[in-house]
Amino acid sequence: MTSGRDIYRTSSINQWLTTENADAVVHAMAAKGMMPATIDCRFADTTPGQLAYLSKFTWKRAPTNTRYHWEIGDPTYLASKEVKANRIGLRQVFAKGVRDPATGQKVGCSIWAG
Repeated sequence: MTSGRDIYRTSSINQWLTTENADAVVHAMAAKGMMPATIDCRFADTTPGQLAYLSKFTWKRAPTNTRYHWEIGDPTYLASKEVKANRIGLRQVFAKGVRDPATGQKVGCSIWAG
């Protein structure tokens, strides 16, 4: 298991993170009063049935009492998360979409805050 200090160091060098690692980094940064400012995403594996994504973040100081949520996935998945985020008062503050040139598959990543 990576310690919070190692996670912070890893995230600060602009490294691509798996979803599991990204969750740990976001939690560690939240404990420091930081929230994602931007998110970048890309495919780690586009094999049918084996889709895997990578993400990386930039950070900013989280305003007092700010709630936020981030997601990465295909456009349909993100659209469902957008509806859920809006229902609890979060609005999209950053989004990016990527298309794999070889397969045509799309992945997107978003941050909602409120």
